[in-house]
Amino acid sequence: MKLSKFLMFVLSLVCLNAQAGNLMNGQWQAANCGQKPPSPTINTKSVDAFNQSIKDINAWQAKAQEYYNCIVKEANIDNQIIATTANSAQDEFKNEVNRIQKEAEAGKAKVEKD
Repeated sequence: MKLSKFLMFVLSLVCLNAQAGNLMNGQWQAANCGQKPPSPTINTKSVDAFNQSIKDINAWQAKAQEYYNCIVKEANIDNQIIATTANSAQDEFKNEVNRIQKEAEAGKAKVEKD
């Protein structure tokens, strides 16, 4: 059971790690979302320029929404990786404590018997 739990954990990290972002100096950045699309400007020099600005804004909004959705998705995956890793470490610690406690109890019983 312990081996299969560990194997599932490792496989989940391998699968999810493809989406992992980067944490450096307290700043997190998504790894697979590309660059944030630059905000468009509104050109009021003419009606045609203004209309083109509106088209540019609409195109930017779609790209920006895709970018921000990607960031949220990747952040959620990274959060899951972090939680899984921390929970696995806690389980490992508890198992080691239990193992050592059992060994100590068996050792105590042995020395008290002798």
